[in-house]
Amino acid sequence: MNFAIVGQKSSSVAWEDLRSERKKKQRRGGDLNKIAPSKKSARDFSWARILFELASKLFLAGVVIYLLYASYNFLTSDPRFQITDVTFSGNHALLENQLLEWLGQVHGGNLFAYDLSRASERLAEHPWVLSASVQRKFPQKIQIELTERVPYARIKFEKVFLMDNFGVILSEEKPEYRNLPLIVQPGVKPENFSGERVIQSLKTMHYFNKLSFFEKNPLDIAELKGHSRIIFSTRNRDLQIQMSMETLTEGFKKFMIVLDTLEDDTVKIQMIDLSFKDQVVVRDRISAHSTSMKTPTN
Repeated sequence: MNFAIVGQKSSSVAWEDLRSERKKKQRRGGDLNKIAPSKKSARDFSWARILFELASKLFLAGVVIYLLYASYNFLTSDPRFQITDVTFSGNHALLENQLLEWLGQVHGGNLFAYDLSRASERLAEHPWVLSASVQRKFPQKIQIELTERVPYARIKFEKVFLMDNFGVILSEEKPEYRNLPLIVQPGVKPENFSGERVIQSLKTMHYFNKLSFFEKNPLDIAELKGHSRIIFSTRNRDLQIQMSMETLTEGFKKFMIVLDTLEDDTVKIQMIDLSFKDQVVVRDRISAHSTSMKTPTN
């Protein structure tokens, strides 16, 4: 009996198939080897580009910094920007040479290096200066605008000083301000001075002088006695008004109540005391006796 073996390959054919399969594997391996270097080359190129861009940015930053430095060095050292002119506006009591001496060296400095903020702060420290503004004016000028304090009264310690309406001591008395009201505060030094009580006294004096009773002979001196009393004196020194610092408003109201009575006999009055709670004491200059006048209370 004969059997046919189907699909059985001869040994030579099997060997050829094995060799063919090996060649295919070798070709696939070669292809992989060809692909891998291309990926590696792409990664190398990407890093090179990043480094190049970084180096370019650093170079540009260096160029910008150098240009800025060169510009700053030019602006702060070139003699064309040297300060040759300083102008002031708004100053009346203060002279320009006084202000320049207070500020320190300005002329000859560099326009761009000059510290405007420090100059403004320095000017504001001056007793006479309320506010100051300092500006550059190209190419060689500094412009300064001032607002000065205005003398409001004179105040006497060991010497007579000028004071503004905020109670700030400005300087020693100047001849052109001798017509201002005088505040006398014995035993107090300028460094220990508090202007609040003085300002209250000056306001009260101002209210009195607005009355027709004081039109020809206004009050111009206020003397503080201790912590609670104040005595106002007229320009002719022939009338005094005494009040309590704690009741200035009430004292002024009491004076208004008795004003009609006083107008009939003003020549003889030496002193009016408004410091008591519900009465006014009037002292006669000729007879040197006192009379008490009750005032109504609300």
